[in-house]
Amino acid sequence: MGDALLEAWAREFRSELNLGTCPIGVRLFEKASEAMEVPGVKVLRSTATCHMAALARHHCADGITVTTAQGMKCLWGSACLGLMQTPERLARGDLNLAFTRDEDAAHHLQDNIFMLGNEGRMYSAVLLAPLDLMPVQPDAIVAYMTPGQSLKVLLGYEYREGRVLKGTTLTGQSTICSAIARVMNGEDMVLDIPCVGDRTWGLVPDQELVVVISPEIFGEVLEGMKATDKFASHPFRPFLDWSVIFPPDMEPRQKELD
Repeated sequence: MGDALLEAWAREFRSELNLGTCPIGVRLFEKASEAMEVPGVKVLRSTATCHMAALARHHCADGITVTTAQGMKCLWGSACLGLMQTPERLARGDLNLAFTRDEDAAHHLQDNIFMLGNEGRMYSAVLLAPLDLMPVQPDAIVAYMTPGQSLKVLLGYEYREGRVLKGTTLTGQSTICSAIARVMNGEDMVLDIPCVGDRTWGLVPDQELVVVISPEIFGEVLEGMKATDKFASHPFRPFLDWSVIFPPDMEPRQKELD
């Protein structure tokens, strides 16, 4: 049974965005035993964060899952989430050689992917669930959406204080995991482009972006989304106060109307 506030957040967020799938709660655990003791979770022995996210957003009650450091098969994801210390072969960019011209480019790319594991191992397990069914309080809230839907979220983010989203580094690498890590590290919201892993193992379609929001500001963002509905409700209404003109051959002729 989910928390009443989280249930309301999930319901209203989906309604504001006409979101086709569930927003996702994420919780990291220092002790794997604590994650395993959460009632109703499905333990996955061979998975990745993007796979767990797909289960949560599409399968609802069947998408409440936990995995340990041993069960996380994505090296990028493990290091990003602090489930392991970033290994040397990842830190020097070896895994980026498929995406870059040479070792220098691969290393430079890696330097721009934020990973909690760069500071050592911090956690032993991770839980993902639909936000409305989240059995524990989330550390981060994830949602996949179209660019138009993400604009609505951005308007909600800006509403109260006029703040803007700063410092966004787009790498297209380990996106969901790195974005979660950045929120865990103190950023209040991250907007990013889902990576190849998201597309391959998380089945994220071409048109979607990913947004990760700190629970500390989620309610504020949601209120801002509601407050901007009068002018900018989603889907955004087109301006139609103009006269329609067809090619002359396609318009009725006056003699045809007489």
